[in-house]
Amino acid sequence: MKEIVLRSEEKKPYMSNRDLLIIAVLSGIGGVMSTYIGYLANLLNSVLGVPFGAGQLLSGLHVFWIILAAGLIRKPGSAVTAGLLKGCIEFLTGGTHGIVIIIVSLAQGLIVDLLLIVFRRYSFPALSLAGGLAAAANVLVFQILYFSGIGWGYIAFIGFLAFVSGVILAGSLGFHVINIVLQSRPFHLNYQDEEAKTVRNSKLSMAVIGVLFLFFIGGALYYYTQVYTSPWAGPTCTVEGAVERKLTFRLSNFNDHETTIQAELNGQYMHLAEQDYTGVPVAVIIKEADPIEGSTILKVIAGDGYTIEFPLEQVLKDDKFLLIQEEDKLRLIAGNYEGSCWVRQVNRLLIE
Repeated sequence: MKEIVLRSEEKKPYMSNRDLLIIAVLSGIGGVMSTYIGYLANLLNSVLGVPFGAGQLLSGLHVFWIILAAGLIRKPGSAVTAGLLKGCIEFLTGGTHGIVIIIVSLAQGLIVDLLLIVFRRYSFPALSLAGGLAAAANVLVFQILYFSGIGWGYIAFIGFLAFVSGVILAGSLGFHVINIVLQSRPFHLNYQDEEAKTVRNSKLSMAVIGVLFLFFIGGALYYYTQVYTSPWAGPTCTVEGAVERKLTFRLSNFNDHETTIQAELNGQYMHLAEQDYTGVPVAVIIKEADPIEGSTILKVIAGDGYTIEFPLEQVLKDDKFLLIQEEDKLRLIAGNYEGSCWVRQVNRLLIE
């Protein structure tokens, strides 16, 4: 009599190796690109003359990668996984918001997953709404953590900007890119929505996506080679430009000059009550570098590209113009200036 051996059927993992590879690749690209997009957002703020908020017009680009992962894998939980991994990578590559970005990205992935579960389709309306709400979620998270003292009217306005950006740059763009990828059928991706079949891979669509891709890749190369400072380099700063001695320093190099001032942040959109700040006067640091005669301007530059100018003569006489250390970043306290002049993540002082 032959012995019959019953073998239990092996369960397939919820996500295949292909799924995990797609998430890893998209999250990696998205995490690195988001650091650069934060730089673009600060440039946009500078152009429009506001300390923050205008950059929400680009916030959909942060969510785009999460939408892409969700639309290609099509399994609940894929967006959350992509969001968590993307946030971790953005944090490790020196994202402008520190560890909080992990919470933001996780919340964005959760919103995308929930919306797609409700719609049960990966259609244009579903992805557009998911992208809009996920992009707007970052405003709510930052309001809870940082934006105390800012009017709800302004918060609602920048939230609306983020929502529109998410609809266009995450949902709509993501839908068309997903459709192009599905039509090319890499990794045996054979599924496709009925609605997606009506959207053809036109030369114009591919041209627009190609131009955007080249623009962001080119800008990212410039940012990471000319602007970016790695987070593991520590809170250092340089004084350069029209100086006799280019100076790279840490605040600890000027401990003997440390002082404490009282200052109140009065911004157009934010207010912080008067409190003590302990740091090193910028005038002391600049004098150490010995500005060349005829220099008139000091540019304070942050690690994310944010730049602001001050009259050099006034800075050298200002006793409320300090660099302080906050965790592993340097911050400018400009007690005699309005709030947009209080620069975070300072890494360069440029004399002209």
